[in-house]
Amino acid sequence: MAVDNSLESLLTTLTDSIQSATEALPTDSLLPPKDGISLLDAKSEMLLSYLQNLVFLILLKLRSRKGSQKDLDLQPQDDVVSKLVELRVYLEKGVRPLESRLKYQIDKILRTADEATRRNNTTHAKPSSMKAAARIRKPDTSDDSDDASSTGTAQTQDSDDDEMAYAPRRAHITRQKTEADQERARSAAAAAAKDGNGIYRPPKITPMAMPTPEARREQQQRRPGKSATLDEFIATELSSAPIAEPSIGSTITHGGRHTKSDRERREEKERREYEEANFTRLAPLSKKEEAKRKARLQRNGGFGGEEWRGLGAGIERIERLTQKNGRSGSRGLGSLEKSRKRAVGDGPLRGGGSGGAAAVGDAFEKRRKVVGRYK
Repeated sequence: MAVDNSLESLLTTLTDSIQSATEALPTDSLLPPKDGISLLDAKSEMLLSYLQNLVFLILLKLRSRKGSQKDLDLQPQDDVVSKLVELRVYLEKGVRPLESRLKYQIDKILRTADEATRRNNTTHAKPSSMKAAARIRKPDTSDDSDDASSTGTAQTQDSDDDEMAYAPRRAHITRQKTEADQERARSAAAAAAKDGNGIYRPPKITPMAMPTPEARREQQQRRPGKSATLDEFIATELSSAPIAEPSIGSTITHGGRHTKSDRERREEKERREYEEANFTRLAPLSKKEEAKRKARLQRNGGFGGEEWRGLGAGIERIERLTQKNGRSGSRGLGSLEKSRKRAVGDGPLRGGGSGGAAAVGDAFEKRRKVVGRYK
């Protein structure tokens, strides 16, 4: 019988062969697997593919030692290297972070599988051991019932322990109190129990400064601040280090009535640097800020580049000493009024001329008589 070599017969034979081979293949290989984690399967497949490409690259390297330059150009080394890089990125950036996130679930599944295997082994081993023990000693029925009940209770307790092992733990969720917090709570409770009035008093755990009296605070506010002129003098005249001086006349403002201090020059420099760095113009000072600046200038006592604070303090002292204190009589007069009531003549005090000496003698005799009365 002649063999039919036509195209239709060959195609039919090939189709039948493929179908029979397909039916012979196992059908339970599912992706993802039925009882497993698809991430681990993907990791295994990537590792296998990485090893295959690595072996292929080693093979190409070995062939390149024996081949010519033309053979090297034909070998797909670049494609293999790019594939290795791609697989390495998948493993490092994709699989490893996911595996670290699923580590708790994976460990839990593995422990569950181990516990199931152990239980099956224990269940299968217990009947044979119990039968062997019954053949050897043949205990009473009451003892058998007690053993069975104890065995069942032990198994139930083991199952409960296994289930509680996977229960959420509050200690891992909420933060435990430290010993210091507990000690503070105990001290607060003891203080509340000691008082007995039920009023909550917070524990004194933070050091606090004593409140400053209002009088002392106002006195400190009225006290003149540190002189900036002295600091500038020390920095410029007594220091041997080189300093950068501003241009002549650039620090004189208000028609020569004021000279810019180091603080003002520093503020202007910061403002100028900010405007140059950000390509913008800052808004001018508001009315409140301008009033504060003028008040600060007046408080500093600066005029014409000099400080006149000491002169003002001297004038105030003179005025305080010469003013009246509000009391009547000659004692209520100030120093200036007392000096104006003195005699201006060349003779002795209290009258002047020849009668001045007699008046002084009369006053002395009068005082001596008054003192003699108390003896």
